[in-house]
Amino acid sequence: MTNPSDQPFQGIEYPPLQNVPPSADPSAPIDYPAGYPPLPPPLYPPPPYPPPGYPGGYPGYPSGYPGYSYDPYDPYRIGKPPGTNGKAIAALVTSLVGLLFCGLPSIAGLILGIVAMRETKRTGQDGYGIALASTIIGGLVIAFWLIYMIGVFFYAATFRAT
Repeated sequence: MTNPSDQPFQGIEYPPLQNVPPSADPSAPIDYPAGYPPLPPPLYPPPPYPPPGYPGGYPGYPSGYPGYSYDPYDPYRIGKPPGTNGKAIAALVTSLVGLLFCGLPSIAGLILGIVAMRETKRTGQDGYGIALASTIIGGLVIAFWLIYMIGVFFYAATFRAT
């Protein structure tokens, strides 16, 4: 005798596939009866268009979320990212701090400025001018400190020789 726990499925038993009659083709055309009445007229009149030669028309497309442009021909294109590039701001700060700390942070400001200029060109984000200014300031501060150090060494060398 079999135990009910030995049988894994005790639900409805379906007939084998060999005994099932073939189903109708779902892609076959359907013949509709010919005695149907025509469709009723539309409920609303067509929209009024401006007469020819009339300057006007429909207003522009609505803008999307802030920072994203809405292009009706390419709705999946992303606009420029919002805000100013953070690397450009960091480059300006480190370039200016280099004035106080013997030009060492200006090296980082110069590098960050170049990276930020390339990034703002690629993404279209704001901050290209800040990145350009920080690159110029960082380069000038480094050049100033190098000229100053060379002058100090030459002064020390000439003072010591005499």
